[in-house]
Amino acid sequence: MKNMLIVDANVILRLILNDNKEMVEKSKNAIKTHRILIKNEVLAEVIYVLQKVYKVTKQEICDTLLNFIVVDEVEAESKKFLSYALTAFKNNNVDFVDCLLYAYNKIDGNEVLTFDKALNVLIESK
Repeated sequence: MKNMLIVDANVILRLILNDNKEMVEKSKNAIKTHRILIKNEVLAEVIYVLQKVYKVTKQEICDTLLNFIVVDEVEAESKKFLSYALTAFKNNNVDFVDCLLYAYNKIDGNEVLTFDKALNVLIESK
């Protein structure tokens, strides 16, 4: 069994963007030799950087990350919540962290107390 390795946003970004050959190879090697754990907060940072710095569309971000988190060697902190949140993020004008809260509400029935109008509308409408 492979050892579990938590990766930061930069590792995931290098794999997605394929913009630094040395770092990409090191990231690929890590996946070959370890099981990769992606924490929710790391994925949130990846999304923020892709959207704000690299100007990647929500559609491209979500499609790429949904494919990435289902790779056998990748263990997401909570795939069912992440998948639900990524889909909500793609289809709504709400940031990703709010979409995670929305997923926690819809999947596990957790109440969410927020003053964010857009998140409240999303929770109440679906």
